[in-house]
Formats: sequence, structure tokens, C-alpha cells
Amino acid sequence: MGHVRMADGGLGRQDQTGSDDLQRWASVKAVFLESLDYPEDGRSAFVERACAGDPRLRAEVESLLASDEAAASFCETPAAALFASDDGPREDSASRLPDGTRLGAYEITGFIAAGGMGEVYRARHAILGREVAIKIVGGVRRDEAAGRRLLREARHAASLAHPNISTIHEVGEASGAPFIVMELVEGRSLREVLQAGILSLQDALAYGLQITDALEHAHQHGIIHRDLKSSNVVIDGTGRAIVLDFGLARRLPRRIDDHLPEPTLTSPGLMAGTLSHMAPEVLRGTSADVRSDVWALGVLLYELATGQLPFTGRTTFETTSAILGSPPRFARGRVPLALRLVIERCLIKDPDGRYQSARAVYDAVDAIRRKRAWPVVGRLLIRARRRTLYATTAAGLLVLSSVMGIDRLRAALPGDSAARISTLAILPLTDATGDRNAAVYAEGLTEALTSTLGQASNIRVLSRASTSRVVRTASTSAEIGTRLGADVLVEGTVRRADGHVAIDVRLVRPTDGHELWSHHYERGLRDVLALEADVVRGLADATRMTLMPAARERLAVVRAVDPAVYEEYLKGRYEWNHRTERSLQLAMAHFARAVELDPTYAPAHAALADCLNQLGTVMLGGGAPSTYRPRAEAEAISALQIDPSSAEAHAALGYAWHYEWRWADAEREFRRALALNPSYALAHIWYANLLMSRRRMPEAVAQVLAARGLDPFSLIVNTNVGWVLDMAGRHDDAIVQLTHTLALDSSYAQAHWRLADALMSAGRRTEALRQSERLVALSDSSLPALALLAKLNARAGRRDTARALLAVVLARGRTQYVPSASIAHVYAALGDVPNALAWLEKAFREQSNSIAYLAADPFDASLREDPRFVTLLVRAGLE
Repeated sequence: MGHVRMADGGLGRQDQTGSDDLQRWASVKAVFLESLDYPEDGRSAFVERACAGDPRLRAEVESLLASDEAAASFCETPAAALFASDDGPREDSASRLPDGTRLGAYEITGFIAAGGMGEVYRARHAILGREVAIKIVGGVRRDEAAGRRLLREARHAASLAHPNISTIHEVGEASGAPFIVMELVEGRSLREVLQAGILSLQDALAYGLQITDALEHAHQHGIIHRDLKSSNVVIDGTGRAIVLDFGLARRLPRRIDDHLPEPTLTSPGLMAGTLSHMAPEVLRGTSADVRSDVWALGVLLYELATGQLPFTGRTTFETTSAILGSPPRFARGRVPLALRLVIERCLIKDPDGRYQSARAVYDAVDAIRRKRAWPVVGRLLIRARRRTLYATTAAGLLVLSSVMGIDRLRAALPGDSAARISTLAILPLTDATGDRNAAVYAEGLTEALTSTLGQASNIRVLSRASTSRVVRTASTSAEIGTRLGADVLVEGTVRRADGHVAIDVRLVRPTDGHELWSHHYERGLRDVLALEADVVRGLADATRMTLMPAARERLAVVRAVDPAVYEEYLKGRYEWNHRTERSLQLAMAHFARAVELDPTYAPAHAALADCLNQLGTVMLGGGAPSTYRPRAEAEAISALQIDPSSAEAHAALGYAWHYEWRWADAEREFRRALALNPSYALAHIWYANLLMSRRRMPEAVAQVLAARGLDPFSLIVNTNVGWVLDMAGRHDDAIVQLTHTLALDSSYAQAHWRLADALMSAGRRTEALRQSERLVALSDSSLPALALLAKLNARAGRRDTARALLAVVLARGRTQYVPSASIAHVYAALGDVPNALAWLEKAFREQSNSIAYLAADPFDASLREDPRFVTLLVRAGLE
């Protein structure tokens, strides 16, 4: 049985077109295209001369000319702009064309299939008697401009004449509906062939060469396929690979997390192609070019060699993330090294690093087929060493150069050092220059190393915040080690000069300050991320810690970064660490600048997401959460599209989804963040808050205690421990914890807030009011702090004072933002249920963080039992 495989999966039958017929249709198209250069009044005379003595040739040319309409070129117009339709394909039999329907010179003889862009029919040319497949394109039939563009595009595609490219015979239009007349190909789609079993290496190379040659032919004629994939290739009975549907594409869902088995894209204004085969630059909105087809060719070669795709995901979001930020899956088994290297070069994220033509890919694959692979391997390995985007080759030399130092360390730590080292602390790196900006740089490097090591290893890595606080107050290594509970300390010095950055690292035994191991690392400023990876690998080898398999891959392939981008990011982290409204605004400015300079730098997107999340909280009250949170979600998703392994981005997305009441999605993101970096204390804290929202108190307490173990001197961590204990009904334990937190820093406003609530819950009203008054002073009489003072006065029975304070809050709230939830809590404490519910409803519309805690918040029974309150719980998914 003969088949034609269209881009939408439609199947049809046809008699095999031989080489003579192929040459004939090349002549038809040559005359047709040349005739378009003549004015209309002279075109008929040209066709008559060109086809003299061949009436059949003249009939075919005139049939093409009758269908032609002026429009945009095939290469310049994405198929996405042509074929998008909310209607989709017509699949009900009632709407199909009946047999005998005439479309121009063609008579429909049967229905074949419905696909993503319309229907495919079997038809016969009424004059020539030729059997063909006709595709009627859906969506454009009500759009005359799109229909004209389609006609011109297919005419351009018809200029291709190659034994491995399916022929477009004609483009027509009937009753305003454009149609494409295509050859039918005898055989099965390559996708079906691969589903039946993995190909032999000989067949994989043979098909790959034929497809690559077809692609090169199209490129030489100025045509980019834009949707090359295995379902767009048919293998005929003789083993010939035939590429179908140049320039046609299907629809990709608008929602980033919608799920489709093979999502494709044809929405107006977007790029065309199939997502699993789409190049990173196209996903980011750049127009497709030859190198985008080379990427898709690399995906197809990988599929030919392994039977699988190099980038996959359960959703379009996950697939996009893999394409943008992950290396291709390792091609295991019998795939030769030379072929793996060719595929990897096709799949380089930066188009400048790929093969620049399909011909270059053909030559490399042909050399492998002819068993001349080693020159290919040598060239590719040399190119990989020279590539500046990735720093992949220095790790081995670094390990060799430090073997003697590692041996000394292992001698100093007798027995199994991995078993002995369970907790490591990277102390603040010191800057050798004394410059303030250099000090900020050193602080940022300290935090980056801590995060990278925590994400890579199986041991507990203490946070920078805790180590910095202890170092400021301790005088000896022994005291630092004891207070931190660390088995080993990492000390270091940073130098930046002459376009290079160097780090001298030392491992120190806390008990006596003895240096166990040291090493010098240095790279160019653009390779600072590779420098961090060098240090982490060195520390892992020195201490015999186990690196997670995924971490080994991440540390082996590290991107370069513009020094200006990295410095903006570090300045942002410096401000972010202060966690005040003003510092977060300053941090955002630095992160935004980093993104402006390099939109592909994932850490800056993730950090922006965290800033936006924090500015939408009740305590900071920087603005309505409904304003900040969608932006936070978008930045987190941007980070994950670039780097799916970013624990910070997963945690920031989980934070945003927690307060959008997407409970299961948020929990999944938090779990993913902690799987990627078990030492990420804030992820533990935010996950604990979600568990508290769901009244899963024992789990919430376990998470905050884990966070405190990782970051024992962090103010925000210790404050959250106290808050969770208070919400769990352990008021006395919460008071002890929060008092300890304020002993670390008596000016930390959030600890005063939580302590005031805990004291009131414990019945210690006078102390609670004193704490809330202290908070008002520290916050410069911020509206959230005044609202808290009003609430606590109401709960203490001082209703007149509470109402007076509430009046102040409401009056100032007319000109500046005040969190609606804060006012709702005051009314609830006053027993004014109608007003409390009204403001809770407003908080609900704002998507206030407080709504997430309605089920756990200790409201009075009069409010909790009101049906309107229960309705809010149900709407938030809490009941």
C-alpha cells in the first residue's frame, strides 16, 4: 500500500513517481517560475514558446498560473502566521468533501485523513489522469490575505527538485479555500520505522545522509524547512528517505504548562516548528535560519542513532526548559564517538557554534560512513577545546595538580573522611585589594560557592549568612567550628586583576586551625562560573564527598558570563540579603540590569522572582500581591526555561504558586528545589509555610528545623522557626526561639512581629504590646505595623485604642498601599465580622499571602463559623 505522510500525520496512497517524471515536473516548475517574471500581457506568449510541441507541459504550467496570487515570500513568512485557527481541523465526516467534488482540475476520489492544518484527500487530475494527494488547509479559508500568502509560499517550495524531497505539483484555490497538490509516497514514515525498533548503524547513516542532502538542496534554493522531524520523512520501498512539507507547521499550546504528546507551533506572531525539534534561538523569538534547521537535523540524527529524542519533558514547559538549558541526553550503547560528536555540535545552544551548513554535516556523516571517522573526531575535539562558551576541559588537570595536597589531607583525616565530614562551612572569602566593590564581589562568590556545593554534594553545607555572623564574633577557628557545628572549614582569598579572577582555597581543621589542604584556582573573568565549578570539584575530591550524578554533569559544562552581568548580579545579592523593602528594590534594579545585559542568565531571573515574591508580602507591603506575583512567576519560569536545574527558580516558582493556592504544583516545585539542593535553607522554610497552610504541622516543624540546622544564625530562618512553632500551638517554644533570634539582632523587625503575636497567644498581653510598639518604631510607623498594633490592642481589650489606630491606618491607606488582610485582622479582633469578611474578600482579590493561612490562623469562632468565611476557604482550596 502506498502512503504519503504529511506534517499533520495524514496518510494517502499513490503510484511511485519515477526519475523521468521527477525531471518532467522540474521542467514544469522551471517554466512556471520563469513565466512569473513576464508581465501578464506577455506571459501567455512566453508559455506558448517555452512549451512549443508539448501540450501536456503547457497544460500543467497554465494550471499553476491560474492558481497564482501575489503575496509574501515563502522564506520570510512563518507558517505560524498562516495556519493558526481556533477552529482546528475539520474531523466530523459531515463536513468532509464528498467523492466527485471538483477542486480546479482535480476530482476528489476519497478521504485520507484530517490533521493539524486541515484535511487530506485522494484526487485525480481530470485531464492528465494522475493520482495525487490534496491538502485543504484549514483556518485560512476565511482569511483572504493568508490564502494569498499560502499560494505564493507553496509556489516557492515547488521550485525544489530533489530525489529526497516530495514534490508539490500545484497550488490551487476553490471557493476561497486554498489547496496544495502533492505527490504521494510509497512507504512508512520514519517515525513509524523508528517505533518498530532501533535502526542498524548502516541504515541510520544512510537515511541521515539522504535527509541532510535534501536539506542542503533546499538551503541552496533559499528555503528553510522549519519543521524537520521523523514524522515529516517517509521511507519508501527502496529505502529512499523523502522529506515532506517544507515550511508547514502545527500548533503549540499558548499555556506554557499545557501537555501534548508532540506539541507544535502555528500561533500568529510566533515561530513555526515542532517543539521537540525547535532550536533554542527560535524558542526565544529569533527568526529561523539555516542553523535552526541544522539543530533540527541534529535532533533527527540523534533519533536515528538511538530511537529516542535528545530533549523531552512531561509538558511543553519541561521540554522547553530542556532545550534551552540542558545538554542532550547521553547517547548510550553502540553510537560511535564520532557520530556523538557530530550530533553534539549540531545541538550546541549558540547557533554560531554549530555547523553552519547542512553540507558540513553531510561531509562529517559521510566520513563516518566511509570509516574515516578519526579526522572528524580530532577536528571536533579541538573545536570543543577552543569553544569559549563552555569551560569543560580543565577539571582533569585541576584534579591531577592537586593530588599531592589531597593525599596530605587524607593522611590528616585518618579513616573514611567522607564518613567523618558531615558538615562543612565556607567562611567568607576575603578580598586581597581592600576595595569595597571587590568586597561585595568576594561576598557574592562565597554565597555562590556555598550554593553550588550544597546543590552538588551529599553533605550539609552551612549558609553564608550563618558563617558570616559567627566569623564576625568568634576569635578562633575552634570557636567558629564549635558554634557552627562544622567538621571542616573552608577559607579563601579572592583577587581580581588584569581580566582574571583567582581564588586561593584552604581546608582547615576547626579544632586547632591546622591547614589540611590548599590550592590555587584562576580563570578569566568571563569564566568565573567555571572557576566556581573548579573549586567545588576540588573540595569534593579533597574531602571525598560524593557528588550527585546530575551535579557532575552541570559542573562539567559551565557557560561563560559577561563580567558586567555577574557583577550586577552579585551587587543585587548583596542588597537582597538585607531583606528590607528598600534593599529589595535596590536588588531588583541590579538584577534587572543583569537581565538587560544578558537575558539568558538564569540566576538573575530567579533572584528577580524572589524579590518580587517578597515585595508582595504583608510584612513588607510594597504593593498588592496581585501586581507582584505574576511578575515573580514569569521570572521564575524564564529562569527554568534557561536552567531547569536551578533550585532557586524552582523554589521561587513554588513560593508564587503557594500564594496562588496551586497547592499540588507548589509542593512539587518545593520538593524539586530540595532534591536539587538539600542545603537550600529558604526552600525548607517556604515549604514549611505551605505545609503550615495545609495544617500539616508536624511536617512543617520538621522542615523549619531542617532549615535552622543549615542556617543556624540566619534571622529569617530563626524567625520562621518561631512563627511555625507558634502556629502549631507551641507558644512558649516560639517565644524562646524568637527571643533567641532578637539576641542575634535586636533590630530585626520580622522577629518583633512574630514575637508580639506569640506573646499575645500565650496571654502575655503587656509584653506583646511592647513588642508591637517596638516594631512600629523600627518600621517608621509602617501601615502593616500600625495594623498589627491595632489588632493586638483589640485582643488585649483596649478597643478604643484599637479603633483609633485603625482610623489612622484607613486614612493613610487612601494615599498609600495597605494590605487588606492587615485591616481584616483588626476588624476580626474587634469582633466586627461583616467588616472583617469584607476586607478578607478584598484580600482574596489581591491574592494576599494571608489567604493561604486562613485555615491555620486562630480566628475567633464567630468569624470561622460564618458561611461566608467557609466559602473563602473553599475558594482557596483549603476546605
